[in-house]
Amino acid sequence: MSARKILPFLLIASALIILTACNFPGSSSEPTTNPDLIRTSAAQTLIAEQTQVAAGTPIVLPSPTSSDELTPTSPVVILPTNTSLPPTNTSVPTNTPLPTNTSIPPTATPVPIPCDRASFVKDVTIPDNSEIAAGSTFVKTWRLKNNGSCTWTSGYSIYFYSGDQMGGPDSAQLTTGTVPPGSTVDISVTLKAPTTTGTYKGNWRLRNTGGTSFGIGEAANESFWVQIKSVTPTPTPSPTSTYTLSYDFIAKGPDATWRNATSQIPWGDQNNDAPGIAAKVTDLKMEDGNTYPNLLATYPQMITDGMILGLYPSYTIQANDHLRTKIGLRYNCDSGNVKFQIRYIEGQSEVIVGEWVEKCDNALTSLDINLSALVGHTVQFELVVMANGVWKSDIALWVAPRIER
Repeated sequence: MSARKILPFLLIASALIILTACNFPGSSSEPTTNPDLIRTSAAQTLIAEQTQVAAGTPIVLPSPTSSDELTPTSPVVILPTNTSLPPTNTSVPTNTPLPTNTSIPPTATPVPIPCDRASFVKDVTIPDNSEIAAGSTFVKTWRLKNNGSCTWTSGYSIYFYSGDQMGGPDSAQLTTGTVPPGSTVDISVTLKAPTTTGTYKGNWRLRNTGGTSFGIGEAANESFWVQIKSVTPTPTPSPTSTYTLSYDFIAKGPDATWRNATSQIPWGDQNNDAPGIAAKVTDLKMEDGNTYPNLLATYPQMITDGMILGLYPSYTIQANDHLRTKIGLRYNCDSGNVKFQIRYIEGQSEVIVGEWVEKCDNALTSLDINLSALVGHTVQFELVVMANGVWKSDIALWVAPRIER
């Protein structure tokens, strides 16, 4: 073949070889790609991967390739992060506390009020630690309230419980009337300050008609008391000293109302002594052997436990007032046995100032009652004598009973 024919053939073959070489896998040439298309593809790929991650779909990365062979690799799994999904309800629920188990209080059961119970209201006379001249007589008065459920009657009494009795009675009548629940009553005892100076305290309680003891406080088992300081008495007035007479019970005798347990008695010496006698007598000899010029005779009714009582006109107590007298029986009194009482009425209250039992023992009892605790009070005094049992020579007399200062 001529060279001129061979040359075109060679050129065509060379061109074919070159074109064929461009499509071989080992070619290093890169195709021309639009940059916008590359960016778009990358963005789509990233979105697809994020979608797979959110859905929990494993993403398999392609393994590197070589010109000779593909090397299989294990797929790489990218697990989604533990991202909590927002609540569908945008409002945040409040932490509402559970209701507490509140117990319902039981209905209170009424506590029964005791039958006999008292409460202390005040000291009407002689407050605690009052100074009393040694050896002198005084009247202690308490005001108590009946805060029980039973009415106090004349069968109730006050009695000495413990401590210093100070010459007071073992017991005395609480009231001559009634004290219903919720009411108050003034209770008095006549006492005498010990002759030895010092502080003295006496405790007192109450008894009902059956003899059962009770007192003050919620449990009705506490005492009410009198506490004084016995002090050195002031010097005795000289013989030249005189007292001013404020109230003469003998002179006021006709103005008093006299009665026994059932009926009124006239003033003066009557022909019939059986109902009792209230009269002025003079120059009469008494059981101590002495004759006294001015006396008040009060003979109780001549029956068992007979009595006589004189209610006097009102009197207002003044400063330094003292009630003074001597009491006893007439001479040749035999087996006479009586009980003297001094009382006063103020408003609706009747208070026993003192009580003394007199027997035929050839002696009189001197009384000097300091009324300073009642200064300013307007009262009606009562002089009372009662036969102790069977009446027998119960010829009771008061020697010049009066109030003076």
